[in-house]
This record gives sequence, structure tokens and C-alpha cells, in this order.
Amino acid sequence: MSTDPNFNNFVGLSAILTGYPQEQLAPQIDPIGLASEYLTWMEKNADQTDFLNTLKTYQTISALPPAQQPAQVQQQILSDPAMGNIARRMIRLWYLSTWYTTEPPDPNGDGQVVSMNAYTMGLAWDAAQAHPMGYSQLHFGYWSVAPPANDVSPNAFPDVNVSPSGPAASTEGAPAARPLALQRGGI
Repeated sequence: MSTDPNFNNFVGLSAILTGYPQEQLAPQIDPIGLASEYLTWMEKNADQTDFLNTLKTYQTISALPPAQQPAQVQQQILSDPAMGNIARRMIRLWYLSTWYTTEPPDPNGDGQVVSMNAYTMGLAWDAAQAHPMGYSQLHFGYWSVAPPANDVSPNAFPDVNVSPSGPAASTEGAPAARPLALQRGGI
């Protein structure tokens, strides 16, 4: 990790709050530096007393066995009004790459995207197994070529047997079950 205790506490707490491992949030070799960007953002935009208190509380929690830490984060940080607000903003920052100035966020749009880099790396895209709207790491025009018929990627959908059912269905003269290939975006 880092020699900066705030960075280490920020990443450790973020791992518990997001459910993603520290090694994924702040890899050893990190050309993007998203964790540093988020920490810097929070140092500039969050209430400093509440933010530093949250990191200090997590530092105490981090000395406990790893199995006890999530429950202690829930009990000591998330249930505290000020630190809970900071923690929820951290979660939104990691998942949505957006900083909200109100808690709960104003549905009329008080959020600010941290950066384009942050937007494309938001955890929401990974969790949804999608890519950010308006951005793809694939080459221009990739959508014009059909995927291979034997797509065995982790995102491939299995074939599903569909047979007629219900009161109108009868076994006599009914079509046999047919495979239905599910595809992203519908059937």
C-alpha cells in the first residue's frame, strides 16, 4: 500500500463499504490512481472534521480481526449520523463516480462527476457487467460484427428450452421444445 495512513485507511474502509477487495480498489501498480483521486476529492470537498474522524475510527477498527471489521464499521461508522453520511458518500463516489453535496442526494441533481476517468472506472459498471454509457474500450464499429455463435465468454447467456404451457397447450400437435438463445438487450 502507501506510507500515507489516510490513504490506507481510506482504501481499507472503501473495501468494506463497497465489497471490492483493496487490491482491486488500489492495485500495487496503478496507472489510473482512482483511489488517490477519490481521496484527494474527499479531502477537498467533504467536511474535514467528519472525514478525518471517519478515517481515524476505521484505523481503530482495522486493528481488529478481519472477520469483525464489517460489523464494527456498521456499528461505529454507518450508524453515526456524521460518519455515516461520509461513508455513504464514499460508497456513491466509488460506484457512481459522483460527489453529492446533500445527504440523501437531491433527486433533482446536486451531483458532480469527479472526472471522466472516474466515470469510466465506476464500480457500478463492473457490478452491472456493462460499460459506461458513451464509452467502450472496444474499437469503433465493434457492434457491427455479430458475436461468434459459440460465445463462451463469462457474459454469454445459456440456451433455455421453451415449451408451450398453459390451458391452451396440448401434447398432441404441439411443437417440440425449442432452444431460445438469450442475448444481451433482450431475446
